[in-house]
Amino acid sequence: MPSARAAGVLETLLPRALKARPDLAPRFYEIVSKLPAENPHDPLAFVNAIPVEEMDVVGRFVAGAYFSGEEVSKNLGFTGFQALPMNPDYDEIMETIEPIIARGPCYVKV
Repeated sequence: MPSARAAGVLETLLPRALKARPDLAPRFYEIVSKLPAENPHDPLAFVNAIPVEEMDVVGRFVAGAYFSGEEVSKNLGFTGFQALPMNPDYDEIMETIEPIIARGPCYVKV
């Protein structure tokens, strides 16, 4: 699996994710704007001090951007989303549940 940098998260994928979610992008920018410009002395302690609600927003964008990368998706065997038509085959559904209906209740009264 490529690193986030090698996958192009910062340059390509994160901007695409932010554009895809205009409802959450302002909150992401607000949170990121509070981060220090310089590397903190103890990065792990700094990350652990970020409130969970804020980390959730940032994490969703970064992880979503990473997993949307072509190489990452390919390595995971994720072929993408498929449109599922909303035209259920009611005959098939009834054929499946008829034996259950014919059997009747099968629980034990307690």
